[in-house]
Amino acid sequence: MNIPDWFYGIASILAAFALAFLMIKKRKMGVKEDWFSTFGKSILILFMIAFGILLLAVSKS
Repeated sequence: MNIPDWFYGIASILAAFALAFLMIKKRKMGVKEDWFSTFGKSILILFMIAFGILLLAVSKS
């Protein structure tokens, strides 16, 4: 089964938004994380969104 690249792009972007939502929800519940894990998750979210956009761009051409 061949899955197109745009599917992986959308999945990567949705996973990044889910991670961001859970990170914000955790903070609102009062659970504090150290600075390094918050920074690392933020960088991971940015890379996941960028990778998803790249896959969407590649699949259009």
